[in-house]
Amino acid sequence: MVFCHEWVQVEDGEMCVLPLSDDLRAAAGAPTLLFRASEAAWGKPFEAYGRRNNRVTDGPFLHRLAGGKLLMLWSTGSYEGYAMGYAVSDSGNLLGPWRQSDAPIYGRDGGHGMLFRDFAGRLWMTLHHPNNTPNERPVWMEVAEDSGGLALKRED
Repeated sequence: MVFCHEWVQVEDGEMCVLPLSDDLRAAAGAPTLLFRASEAAWGKPFEAYGRRNNRVTDGPFLHRLAGGKLLMLWSTGSYEGYAMGYAVSDSGNLLGPWRQSDAPIYGRDGGHGMLFRDFAGRLWMTLHHPNNTPNERPVWMEVAEDSGGLALKRED
């Protein structure tokens, strides 16, 4: 199971994995740290509760690229608002190592995305925009796998 230790728990949010028992009812080992929010150059720290370097990790979603690399979409605050980027495990293994995208795939105040294929086989990303309760609405954008990652085909 992939999960987050959020900024309110650890300040620099963490993406972790926890092995589960075969019946998925219990932990089958200790959690392993995959990466921290500060590893994404496009992420921005914020101040809260007297701490100055809080960083969000939120909304992990895993996707296997055609070439075998494993990709994880995830969300955090950026210099342009709430954003969603991705990390790539070049080994194709959940334990990584994980390399962060150079820039968010979506940086205009949205996040918590997922990928799916339509009936024609096209790859789409959906996320919520804006990051402002109760105004969040779903947004869909066609994406393409590029050299080891994702790229927007167009923005709607």
